[in-house]
Amino acid sequence: MNKILLFFYLLSLGSCDYSKNKNNLKSNSFIQDTIFIHDTLQIVQTQTDDWQIGFGLTHTPNIDSVWGKPVSYYINDKACNSLSIDFYYGYMRPSDNGATIELLKLACTDNNKLRPFYRWCLNKTLLISDGALAELVGVPARQYAEKFPDEFFEYMDNKKDNNQYEIWTEEIQYSGFFDYPEFDDIEKLKKEHIKRMSLNLKNKTDANLNRIKKFAEDCQKV
Repeated sequence: MNKILLFFYLLSLGSCDYSKNKNNLKSNSFIQDTIFIHDTLQIVQTQTDDWQIGFGLTHTPNIDSVWGKPVSYYINDKACNSLSIDFYYGYMRPSDNGATIELLKLACTDNNKLRPFYRWCLNKTLLISDGALAELVGVPARQYAEKFPDEFFEYMDNKKDNNQYEIWTEEIQYSGFFDYPEFDDIEKLKKEHIKRMSLNLKNKTDANLNRIKKFAEDCQKV
C-alpha cells in the first residue's frame, strides 16, 4: 500500500465530524519528526496498538467532552493546534521527540478557550508516561501549575481520579526542574516554585497560599 492510499485509509477510521472539518483546521506546528495525519501526506509510520485505552474516548467530537465542553468546541476552532487534534484521534502518540515537547507546552497558552483542551493532552500524557517520555512531562506540568495556580487547584479538585494529584507531583518531582541550572538544589527550587505560583495566584487567601507551599513540598519528595 503506497503512502497516499495509506493516508486515506487512516482518515476513514476517524469520525465524520473530523472529515468535515479537517480542511478548515490550521496547522501551527513546524516540528518534522512526527506524523500529522490530518494535514499532510508525509506518513512515515503508524501505531497499531491502542495506546489510549482508559481515556474513555469514542473519537466522536460531539460526544467526547473535555472540561464540560464537547471536543468539537475545541478542534473546530481554527486556532487549535494540529498536534492536539492528532493526539485526540490517536494519530500522534507522545514519545521523546520535539513534537511531543511542542504539544505539552501548549498547556501554558494564554488562549483561555483552548487551554483546557491542551491541558487535557498534557494530563493524558502524564498518565501514560514512562521511560524517556517521563523526562519530558515534568517541566510543562510544573510550568502550567506555576502560571495558572488557581486553575490548577480547581482542576485537581474536580478530578474523579483519587491519585491525580499524586501523579502530577510525582512527575514534577522526577523531571519538573530540568530547566533549572541547579535542579539538584531542593531548597532553592522549592522557594522559586512557591514564589512563582504565589505571584500568579489570583485568589490570595491564606488557605491557597498554604496549599502552594504544600504542593511545592510534595513536588520535592523523594
